[in-house]
Amino acid sequence: MPLMPQHPRRVAAFQVFVVASLLGLIAAGQHNLTMRSDGGDITLWHALVMGMPYWYLWALFLPFVAWSARRFPLSREHWLAPATLQLGFALIATLLHSLLEMGVQHGLGMRHTSFGMLTIFSLSRAFWSLPTNLLAYLAILGIVIAADSSRRARQGELATASLGAELAESRLRALRSQLNPHFLFNAMNSIAMLVRKRQNDAAVTMIAGLSDLLRNVLDEHPPQEVPLRDELAFVERYLAVEQLRFQDRLKVRIAADARALDAYVPNLVLQPVVENALKHGIARRASAGNLTISAQADNGTLVLRVSDDGPGPDQPNGDGASGVGLRNIRARLQHLYGPEERFQLERGPQGGAVATLTLPYRASPA
Repeated sequence: MPLMPQHPRRVAAFQVFVVASLLGLIAAGQHNLTMRSDGGDITLWHALVMGMPYWYLWALFLPFVAWSARRFPLSREHWLAPATLQLGFALIATLLHSLLEMGVQHGLGMRHTSFGMLTIFSLSRAFWSLPTNLLAYLAILGIVIAADSSRRARQGELATASLGAELAESRLRALRSQLNPHFLFNAMNSIAMLVRKRQNDAAVTMIAGLSDLLRNVLDEHPPQEVPLRDELAFVERYLAVEQLRFQDRLKVRIAADARALDAYVPNLVLQPVVENALKHGIARRASAGNLTISAQADNGTLVLRVSDDGPGPDQPNGDGASGVGLRNIRARLQHLYGPEERFQLERGPQGGAVATLTLPYRASPA
């Protein structure tokens, strides 16, 4: 059970009470030492009554000081009128503070004089303690102004961060939306090839498989990141459709360790990479080709690899992001991970192409 109230206003009131109590205790201790050094013998109650009300009353004046600071703010261009008003408020506050302090002390048994003479003594005490009270008022006013400035700066930072996040999200949505027509165009092109070859049964089966994929691709509000197991499941459905076109010429192997399957990755991050391997690797082979997808998680890093045994990329090493799909993937990774990501497309040690995506391991979506 919490020891302090959780409502923001209650938390602030509690903090003010604690600070006023500490300052009051210090004032009571100072009064006790002063009286004893002069040879007086006072009780603890007397010291507390003489020290605590001063700061508790200033704590009660805090809402008024905050109101005056916000209602008549000081600025470089317009400071004279607000400063004059604040000085007037300070004089009124110090007078009321002295009257209330004397009244509270009188009510708690500190009989300075008869009740009829209390007002006269309060005015005289207010004049005597005016410098100290003005400093207290100005200190509280300064704290209020500093707190308001800090709050406005924090709100500005949050607003800026929110706008930046919204901008990044909009860019990611735009990048992801580019995948949809690209994916559909290639899928329809594959179906057209089957129809031209008069492989009508395979074309019909491919259309049925494509309809299942479209439910994922054309989702109106897709998540930016999904668990790798979901991403691999989508790739497997995509490869099942593509195997109708390649028939016995495509052999697929998927290997992912258990921890990697729980990692979150960008939605539709593997499909364009796999499509690139099929188009520039397997499709350019006269005989059957092998496609391997692997995933490993180690030391806070997730490594995804898509390799084939085709002729390999035109350039020996590099990002190889020349097509729409791969350029899109690189842009999305940079938006999501910044310098923590790495995307390479290079020739494999035994030929073919190897696409490697190195991402920070995330157990939950960003």
